[in-house]
Amino acid sequence: MPASPVKSFALKVILWLPLCFAIWYYMKGVIGVPTYFLVDGIMSGWLPDFIKDIEFKGHLLNVVLQFTPPALPDMQAPEGQVAELVFSVNSLMYGYSIPLYTALILATPDEERAKWIHWVIGFIILVLAQTWGVSFDILKTLLFKLDASLSSQLGFSPYQKELIALGYQFGSLILPAVTPLVLWIGFHQKFIAELVPGLQDKFRK
Repeated sequence: MPASPVKSFALKVILWLPLCFAIWYYMKGVIGVPTYFLVDGIMSGWLPDFIKDIEFKGHLLNVVLQFTPPALPDMQAPEGQVAELVFSVNSLMYGYSIPLYTALILATPDEERAKWIHWVIGFIILVLAQTWGVSFDILKTLLFKLDASLSSQLGFSPYQKELIALGYQFGSLILPAVTPLVLWIGFHQKFIAELVPGLQDKFRK
């Protein structure tokens, strides 16, 4: 008995996934460059007095902070003195959507040119989603993991902090898992209709 189209497609995706993830991890220093430039431009441009630099180390983005050191009992920092602090964000946590989407594209029967077009468009959107996740991870660290005397220098209101917490949850839990599926469905509605007969008619009702 021949395998159903759904099982056959699922098997192809499963077979492609290990290879796609292996290449993605091996090439992380190249694939992560667009996200790095976007995050660096956004965060350094938004908080230039607090974020001195963002360094790209493969899959890690090292955020270099500069801030006025808090006053200590019986000690007074010299006027104009600035302290530095470095923390890292793992960009891979927000980029696994790329190999997942690539496996879906490779497993879907389509013309070679169409596959490339769909992949490039999807890659651009997934890089933006990854940029969202990394940026909000940085903001989460600045506001909720640093000492209150440091995070208070940013001047964020309680309402803004709530929005940043929601943005972080959205960028870490929703975007990496859902975005590649939404893109794939959007590009391959005809194939999905062939894969599951009658599904398209149900959506139209």
